[in-house]
Amino acid sequence: MSNIIIVGGGASGMFAAIKAKENNPQNNVTILEAQSRVGRKLLSTGNGRCNLSNIGCSKSCYHGSFRKYIDTVYDICSVDRVLKEFSTLGLITIVEDEGRVYPISNHAGAVLDVLRFRLESLGVKVDCDTRVNDISKNNNVFEVTTNNGVYNCDKLIVCSGSCASPKLGSDSGVLRILKNLGHCVTPLSPALCPIRVKSNLLTSLKGVRVFGKVSLCDNESLIKEEYGEIQFTDNSLSGICVFNLSSVLKKAKRPVISIDLLPYSDKKYIIKTLYKHKVLFGDMPIENLFTGIFVKKLGIAALKQAGITSFSRKTISITDEEVTAVAEVIKGWRFTALKSNDFTHAQVVSGGVAGGEINPYSMESTIIKNLYICGEVIDIDGDCGGYNLQFAFASGIIAGENV
Repeated sequence: MSNIIIVGGGASGMFAAIKAKENNPQNNVTILEAQSRVGRKLLSTGNGRCNLSNIGCSKSCYHGSFRKYIDTVYDICSVDRVLKEFSTLGLITIVEDEGRVYPISNHAGAVLDVLRFRLESLGVKVDCDTRVNDISKNNNVFEVTTNNGVYNCDKLIVCSGSCASPKLGSDSGVLRILKNLGHCVTPLSPALCPIRVKSNLLTSLKGVRVFGKVSLCDNESLIKEEYGEIQFTDNSLSGICVFNLSSVLKKAKRPVISIDLLPYSDKKYIIKTLYKHKVLFGDMPIENLFTGIFVKKLGIAALKQAGITSFSRKTISITDEEVTAVAEVIKGWRFTALKSNDFTHAQVVSGGVAGGEINPYSMESTIIKNLYICGEVIDIDGDCGGYNLQFAFASGIIAGENV
């Protein structure tokens, strides 16, 4: 029998507690949750639908120093294993586009409910509104100091999340505690979030959505590219494809986002089309050049980016040089990206406890015996599509089974 404390009642923490209790019902298992209820962040995932996994999980979908161990984790606790665990708890799931897994109810509350009910049936103690202020270890006993007093245990699982989405109560306080205990914590940066860019045209594009290809470059060197719906805000580029670039933004010293607005058409075809439109809409104002291709606001912004500023002209007046310049904008509209430390709109965080300090077979710390670390506290983050929750559940299950 062990006295086990789990810091954090999120996706990892709840599954860790369930497994710790199922493996030995004699274990005393307590979850310490800083919020007024467990699983609060879980309810906001997948736009409230909870994209809980992805059948296409692979190393290529992850970033960070723990990435090299992800195959080991999924050999032990695969996507199928996680989904079977949920099925045992009573959750029915469906697979949608791009391998994304959702509860059949399309409601995140269903995922949280089956986890909560299992915690209750097992007799796991859950202390909410309990924020951890410090952790120490004396004579093989962990002392966890909180706003509600000191808790003692012989085994400790830390899965307290990160500072992403602070409005949901997230913070990085426990990471600072782990650093004080001797762990290396890699620098934190927001991930799966909009990317702020420099442009005096964004205000006019606010609310516009367009399918395209976005590429992150370090000046001219390509780092990563994605296809999908691009959304323009008053100071940022957004959309899932942009979110996936934000995870590797810190790799670029001089980050540039390049947008291809017509990724399946080459420059030659675009120029040919623009000449056709020059004649077709010749007597109309030049702002109509992109009729049938883009919404007017996007077309006007592309013309401005190409250096065309007079819109009293007729479309027929566009010159050969201007046609070429416009085509170049369409195939490679460049924005200077701005790195940010604003975690407000981030779904996850890049950075955390260094991957080499965690045993992937058990999630036990290689620095401190009987300390287990899982979930978003670790330096690993995945692309959009259920990859982060899959890792949270899998690492929680492994930790819970090994305490």
